[in-house]
Amino acid sequence: MSATNILLVDDVLQTGRTIRAAINELFDYGRPASISLAALVDRDGRELPIAAQYIGAKLELPVEKKLELQCASDGKLSLSLYDKNPTPSV
Repeated sequence: MSATNILLVDDVLQTGRTIRAAINELFDYGRPASISLAALVDRDGRELPIAAQYIGAKLELPVEKKLELQCASDGKLSLSLYDKNPTPSV
C-alpha cells in the first residue's frame, strides 16, 4: 500500500476521532503515500488536529446539538438537527 493515495470520506466531521481511527486501521496495512479527507459537513468541536481538504458545507452549531445525516428511500440525503439530551416531557 506504500504507493497508494487514499481519500477518506466522512458524513459529519466534528471531533476527528472517527477519522483518526480510520487512519490507524489503514496503517495496519502499511503507510500510504497520502491521505486526503472529504466531509459532507464540517462542524466545530475538533479534539484532534484534523482538517478536511474537501467540504460540502461548514456549519457552526451549539455543542448541545446533534447533526444527523439521513437517506430517504429515493436516495435523497437530508440533515436533521436534534438536541443531544432532550428534556423529558412532563
